Amino acid sequence: MAVKREKEFLGSGVSPGVVFGQALKLDNRNRAILKMRVDDVEEEIRRLLNAIEQSKAQLAVLKSRLEEKIGSEHSVILDTHILILEDQTLRNEILDGIRKERANSEWAVTRAMKRIVRAYESLEDEYFREKHNDIEDVMERVLLNLSGDRPFSWDNLPGDLILVSRDFHPSAFATMDLQKVRGLVLELGGRTSHTAIISRGLRLPAVMGIRDILPSITTGDALIVNGDDGQVILNPTQKRMQRMRGRIEAFGTTASYVLEKSGQTTLTRDGTAVSLRANTELPYELEAAKRCGAEGIGLFRSELLFFGHPQGLPSVEEQCSSYRELVREMKPHTVAIRTLDAGSEKVFDGEDYSGQDNSAMGLRGIRLSLKAKDMFRSQIEAILRSSSDGNIEIVLPMVSTVEEIWQAKSLISEVRESLRENSDLELRKVPVGAMIEVPAAVFSLEVLAKEVDFLCVGTNDLIQYMLAVDRENPHVAYLFQPLHPTVLHCLARIADVAANLKTPARICGEISSNPFYAVLLLGMGYTQLSMNPLSIPAIRRVLHEVSIDDSRRIAEKALTFVTAHEVCRYLTDAVSKLVKTDLAYYAREIAAPNGKS
Repeated sequence: MAVKREKEFLGSGVSPGVVFGQALKLDNRNRAILKMRVDDVEEEIRRLLNAIEQSKAQLAVLKSRLEEKIGSEHSVILDTHILILEDQTLRNEILDGIRKERANSEWAVTRAMKRIVRAYESLEDEYFREKHNDIEDVMERVLLNLSGDRPFSWDNLPGDLILVSRDFHPSAFATMDLQKVRGLVLELGGRTSHTAIISRGLRLPAVMGIRDILPSITTGDALIVNGDDGQVILNPTQKRMQRMRGRIEAFGTTASYVLEKSGQTTLTRDGTAVSLRANTELPYELEAAKRCGAEGIGLFRSELLFFGHPQGLPSVEEQCSSYRELVREMKPHTVAIRTLDAGSEKVFDGEDYSGQDNSAMGLRGIRLSLKAKDMFRSQIEAILRSSSDGNIEIVLPMVSTVEEIWQAKSLISEVRESLRENSDLELRKVPVGAMIEVPAAVFSLEVLAKEVDFLCVGTNDLIQYMLAVDRENPHVAYLFQPLHPTVLHCLARIADVAANLKTPARICGEISSNPFYAVLLLGMGYTQLSMNPLSIPAIRRVLHEVSIDDSRRIAEKALTFVTAHEVCRYLTDAVSKLVKTDLAYYAREIAAPNGKS
């Protein structure tokens, strides 16, 4: 057998660390198409034929509906799809894959589909080249119908997997076996995508934005994922492995270190108390938050309760169950529930809310909640009902006007009064806070802060909106700079206004997860930081070594620079001189993508 040649790919290192493992290639729906041995070949063939017949029936129904709407002359494309399913040559090729290889139907269908697609793509005629889309559509339908009979299972997979896909939906993290995944490689996405944020929270090295990597990789291929430098090495040579072994082992040591549990009290060197809380959205993170000594949940992102729910939206009871588990597990600490922060296209199928060209600046966050009031009321009811089990808070996302706070508080009061009249629940006071993440909120903070009980600074979105940088666009990823002087002056202003009005303010963005940023934020006046749970021990250890005066001096000096590069260079040097903890891992993380600041 010929030895596979080494190949290097470059993208954006969105989650630091260096790992070695074997590729698990996923399709566009984040499903793994694995070659698995089947014991009963005839039963497997029956399963395939049933899926084909089911697909044909579905297409016939769709064809009939289409004819009713636009006439038979436009429904001919579905006749083509049905003919593909009836093509005997294609069917025999798939059946041969099952019989000769004793392989599962999914693998046999995918192999046949790839061969035909490659053949079409090699043709010079553009019309015929594009016909491969029909093949992919039809085979995708068959794969979907097969998946209904045999759900994907992690049980028999090895424990050194590198997930490779075009894209990866954040909700897929909820179903994966995190003990078996070492890294993530994607063609799409950037450092500030939701998937990248979760990857960093899970200490999962990731490289994104690698164009056209999928055709080169097969499940089982050996991969090195270098999240520090945005590099992926396919089939690394022995020489390469020897050169990278030290970095791979160093990351493994760091990953173990951040899991060490320390005491739950965080004090600076001169005795200033700092509250370290956890940002969570996955079941895995709740256990990690407790293990790492989180002093509560500073931000629970509720979107995963809604994404992909089989009934469209979760019921009040389903939400209650989730919130109560959080509250009970984190007692006596507080849990802050951020109400649904999503563009409508991510949650609703309804015509009224779909079709936004720019969802980042469209109907999302509190805007969507105030439009879809029934959904908002159900979430508020679930939160209020959960207050009887412990300390809970409501956080309103993407607030830009005081009127939004007034309307939200009015709806919250209505739901509270209804519960008092119609239930025997003992409802506790539930503080209401606002996310500060758009420029309008920063510059009207004196008004907004008087209307809420606390402030949560969402630095991920604040940076995006302040610098006009699309967080999902790899072409402008280098402009997403947390240390941009404008961003730092905004953070300093928020801290000053909150202190003057005696309104508690906490940082809930990703910058809290890095010790360099944590020292800077402490110097600005933030003593509440919420972060991914696995970062808490490292942040706690560094803050133990820093005095409040040291951090204030660093913050004052950092605010005098005019470029992010200058701030980065000063901050890494100043903090590294103050502490004994090795911060090399985190120094790479605060540099701009691919190590360039």
